[in-house]
Amino acid sequence: MLDEEHPELAQDISALEDKAAIEDLLANTKGILESLDLGSMLTRLAEALASLIEIDALSLKLQNVAEEILLVRKSGRFKREMVYGSRIMGEASFSRSAMESGRPLVVEDIGSDTAFSFPSYVKREGFRSLVAVPLLSGARRTGLVTIYMRKKAPVSSQVLAIISIVASVTAAAVENSQLVRQLETNYFSTVEALAAAIEAKDPYTRGHSKRVTQFAILLAERFGVSDVEIRNLRYGATLHDIGKIGVSGKILNKEGRLTTEEYEAIKRHPAIGENIIGRVDFLQGARPIVRSHHERFDGSGYPDGLREEEIPFLARTVAVVDFFDALTSDRPYRKAYSIEQTIQIIRGGIGGEFDPMVAKEFLEISSCLTKDPQVSELLSGAAAPAMP
Repeated sequence: MLDEEHPELAQDISALEDKAAIEDLLANTKGILESLDLGSMLTRLAEALASLIEIDALSLKLQNVAEEILLVRKSGRFKREMVYGSRIMGEASFSRSAMESGRPLVVEDIGSDTAFSFPSYVKREGFRSLVAVPLLSGARRTGLVTIYMRKKAPVSSQVLAIISIVASVTAAAVENSQLVRQLETNYFSTVEALAAAIEAKDPYTRGHSKRVTQFAILLAERFGVSDVEIRNLRYGATLHDIGKIGVSGKILNKEGRLTTEEYEAIKRHPAIGENIIGRVDFLQGARPIVRSHHERFDGSGYPDGLREEEIPFLARTVAVVDFFDALTSDRPYRKAYSIEQTIQIIRGGIGGEFDPMVAKEFLEISSCLTKDPQVSELLSGAAAPAMP
């Protein structure tokens, strides 16, 4: 239990009269320790501290990280935004003072304060007071949490002490999150190396896995999928063709039409791919994508003949993007189709080869070529010849 692991927290909150507030504080502080995503962690922190003090915004700024995560309460809910190039740690800033002292700093009236500088969003949001609390992990100062309020609000020493303790829990959680991120970065480097090994056998597909991954994520995000699903999609899309390692290079690079036997060999690559990654723990969420990205919505795909909702959603997403990139890239047996030709083919395959919902969303993205530089860059990269 949290109160057993942090007895000083239980002692400090014992003086508070609201039992429900105490339970919320304990539950949310435990949730902070269990969070690995910084955004989720910050939301739990806001919920934990809301039982102690009226919060209108909360920010997290880590040492040696340019971005600042800001949660602002609007219409009763916290909305997250990223503040890039934040000057919160500037020479005359309140945050620099708090970090250097290693102690919480309270500014009860921002408008009349002449000692410190404040980020531009403070004026924009009408914040009147703040509490800045350094994140301390042993002797290390890993970052700063700032609580903003739209009212002038004095903070009692008891509440400030509890906030400091919750911040120390947050510091430990942040370090855990950063370690996990580093592990994931290392994992993904391994995944990309495997993808490069596939493309070394088939030079005409150079860059294919990367493009499919980028576009699949762009498409999936429009459906509001979770961070965990995005992580699985990143791995699965990158490795969707890993099973081609088990297919002869002569077949992959054949210039003429494939024989029935050769096509059957190609059709085995999704199952081979799933088998290759099946024993790797961190790739378990990618297995359905690798196995099912050649299934068709009407049930005529392979390797299992799945249809409609039987096909994992992320596999349906990769399917349309994979098809698009394959057609708009040169192959040994044909030249690349144009983007316009490929879009027409996809439109004709809605409800047959492709999930109507996913395909229509894809077509919506592709219709915004001149409006969205990110989409334009991806499509241009896909349409470029794969060979120099």
